[in-house]
Amino acid sequence: MDVQVRDADALHRVSPVMLRAYLEAQGWVQEQTWRDRILVWSNSAGEAVREILMPLREQSDTYGVRIAEAVAALAVMEERSQLEVYYDLIGAGADVIRLRSLNGVGRSGWTLGESVEFLTRARDLLTAAARAAERPGLPVYRGRASGEVNDYLRGVRPLPGYEVGPELTLHSQVPAGYEVQLDMWDPVKPPFPRRATIALNEGLHEASMTADAVLAGRKVEEVLEEMSPRAVSANLYDAVAALSQHGHGVNVSLAWAGVRPADAPSGDFAFSESAADIFSAGAQLLRQKSPFLDAHVTGEIVHLYREEKELFDGRSVVIYELDGRPIPLHVQFSIGYKEEVWNAFNDGIAISVNGEIHREGRRYILKNPHNFVVIGEAP
Repeated sequence: MDVQVRDADALHRVSPVMLRAYLEAQGWVQEQTWRDRILVWSNSAGEAVREILMPLREQSDTYGVRIAEAVAALAVMEERSQLEVYYDLIGAGADVIRLRSLNGVGRSGWTLGESVEFLTRARDLLTAAARAAERPGLPVYRGRASGEVNDYLRGVRPLPGYEVGPELTLHSQVPAGYEVQLDMWDPVKPPFPRRATIALNEGLHEASMTADAVLAGRKVEEVLEEMSPRAVSANLYDAVAALSQHGHGVNVSLAWAGVRPADAPSGDFAFSESAADIFSAGAQLLRQKSPFLDAHVTGEIVHLYREEKELFDGRSVVIYELDGRPIPLHVQFSIGYKEEVWNAFNDGIAISVNGEIHREGRRYILKNPHNFVVIGEAP
């Protein structure tokens, strides 16, 4: 059954610039403009010449009708469903990210749990890329994402699919533009959504190089020491590892929006299930070697180095959850907080303190502790 696209709101999502980009990519030729309202496009298929009337005024009462006619004509010519054509048209206004299982697990469809898991890990992947676009070159992104990153993620739309099985298509909308962007470090930066997808493309490329080198016999530590990554991070490694495990291997492909040219090839990356262990190890190493320079620590004091109050010099151990697991964090509190620290330890009361978390050997140490506050009952 061929579904016809007739919903007015859906049809108005196809802007003139999206339709233009799609027609140009498919080899249609611009012919003439009628009364500054309609642009005529033609395409020769054998002996037949087909025409599409592209409306230029989105506020026109007949705009949706013209778009529906264009969708129907393209579906007939391309021998595809109208729904497929419609999704490709709105995809012309977005960088398109596709994720799918390498071995096609679950061809009969997803369970609710599998769908949630796949969407969650896909969101983690895009979050890592967006944070790299915002602050390039950090090996680990900790704490909450910024408002700009969260705004970008809210704008990414999963495609309402007609496929079955573990496959997900995401549309990352980008503003129309006619300048060619090389990468997100150009003197004139592209808009943030495009910087995010560029960072995703570069991060996946760097992750692919890591996996290839390790599978060829090199150690993860050696590869990470030699790399000078701009977009790969522990966060991206974790997301790729989870997707690879969940899909028993994962393919991630990226195509640039037709409405905003990019002077870079589309990305296509395949990660085997066995590569997940490589990425997990890489993520762990990056976290271990990377200080947390703006940490807000909340936790419970579980040890004092001097248990006699008269001799207590401020050295303590606080249990803190770092990167999803509890760690003993060694802190040298100011002697001016001696009374508060002592009472918090004896009463099992939670404390809050800011500082820089460093790993030295097997120990985690909070340097430059400040803003110490006793915040309440034991967590």
